Amino acid sequence: MCFGGNESPPPAPSYPPVPPPEELMDVIDHVTGTQTITVVGADGKKKRVIERLPRTPEEQALYDQAGELMTRALTEIQRLNAYDPGALVDFAPFVQVMNDLSQERTKDMEELTRLPDFNQTVQAFKDMNRRVLEEEFTRQVNEGREYLNRRGYGDSTAAIEMRNTLGKNKAQALEESQVRGDLYGQQLKAADLSNRQAAYALREQVRMGQLQRAQMEHQLKLDQKAQLDAARQQALDNQRDLFNVGAGIRGEDANRAMATRAPDLANTIFQQSNMDTLNRYNAQLNQINAQYQNQMASFQSTPPSFGDTLLSLGGRVGMAYGTGGFGGFFPGMATSSRR
Repeated sequence: MCFGGNESPPPAPSYPPVPPPEELMDVIDHVTGTQTITVVGADGKKKRVIERLPRTPEEQALYDQAGELMTRALTEIQRLNAYDPGALVDFAPFVQVMNDLSQERTKDMEELTRLPDFNQTVQAFKDMNRRVLEEEFTRQVNEGREYLNRRGYGDSTAAIEMRNTLGKNKAQALEESQVRGDLYGQQLKAADLSNRQAAYALREQVRMGQLQRAQMEHQLKLDQKAQLDAARQQALDNQRDLFNVGAGIRGEDANRAMATRAPDLANTIFQQSNMDTLNRYNAQLNQINAQYQNQMASFQSTPPSFGDTLLSLGGRVGMAYGTGGFGGFFPGMATSSRR
């Protein structure tokens, strides 16, 4: 017998497995002559590499010519650098004069920086000033005390203020005396340094005269060396120009390869492909969830069937019978039983 209605809720939804990630696509960049591909290493692991595509015969010929040009120019530059025109000129006398003057100047500088000790002189100056100040303030204190005592104000407020003022003035005068002593010491040092600097300047003038004579002789030798070096420098410049031409060709070839967009394009395609796959998977999940929610809503909105109601009532009767209480369901039976 069928009583109608839904007897059980819909089953839980079944989700498809998460799709695996997309593989990185191999990309060939014909503009820069490069490609990015996936290879399997000796350890069996996949690796992404960026490599050059084979050059065309014309490109390879130009590339090789640039390398040969650089090699020849570098060999010639090394040969020219090994030749030193200065070896033909004797610079020893000038170097000796420079060394002698430098040693003499170093000794003078050491003597100039060896400052005498003026501390004892400065301290004697400070002691003298302190002694004069103390004698002067002692005299002022005695005269003030005697003046106030004669007038009967020895212990007055005026006497106390006078002594305090003299004490303050004495401390300030002693402090100023210390400052004057320090300034006196600085003046002594400055005067001594000025005198020794003047003496150093006179000796330096003599050294400069010796140096100028040595430089004149040295300049004649430099002119001779310059004539020999000019021809070598011109040859070096020519070879450097040839080297730069070859390096420019090789550099342009490298810059072209370094401008490859293959890795970026492969990553962009990889990300977009995975994003599309993930979006499709999420859409599929949303569809399954929506269908399940519709089924649950339909189940929950359907009232219980007659069979479900009868089954529920039978369960309640069985519970009453097990507990011996039918009165709640059949009151007449309960009364008869009591009789």
